[in-house]
Amino acid sequence: MRYTIILIFIFLITACTPTNTTSKKDNVTTIDRYLIDDYVTKWENNKAYTLAVLEAMPEKYYDFQPTDEVKSFKEQAAHIVEAFNFQMEFLGYPNLAKVDKTSKATVIQSYTDIFEVIIAHIKTLNPRDLQEEIEPFYGISTKSRMLNLMDNHLAHHRGQLTVYLRLKGVKPPKYVGW
Repeated sequence: MRYTIILIFIFLITACTPTNTTSKKDNVTTIDRYLIDDYVTKWENNKAYTLAVLEAMPEKYYDFQPTDEVKSFKEQAAHIVEAFNFQMEFLGYPNLAKVDKTSKATVIQSYTDIFEVIIAHIKTLNPRDLQEEIEPFYGISTKSRMLNLMDNHLAHHRGQLTVYLRLKGVKPPKYVGW
């Protein structure tokens, strides 16, 4: 009986001990990979939801401007892409294509293009890269903080775009979260 208890105790200790499996290829643990995969999922969902918002607004309302003090729907959408292009410079992507404001289709294509760059960039990272210091317009920061700033900025302006949809009687698309 005593040996059985000891064997059970040893089994429980080894079974409950967390393991950090490491890929010899890139020296990244599965826990580390989870963090990057989380970022990828977040940005793929950002892309899907933002594109759904842009698709929902009829093209005839892309120049809709609720008041003189605020941007039109198209200008708000373009502002997000322009900000992403600017912010991606600090992550090593200078000279990205400017947003094409010619039509609804070109604005949406500009979104698709910048999201592809962001997602592809995130897929190349490992968690240590996220802590790499950069020096954007607001001072010393990290790549992680920059990606979070971009996410927050997107959510802020996408929220404004959903209000524009409602003001024109368009039901916003269902929220796409994590």
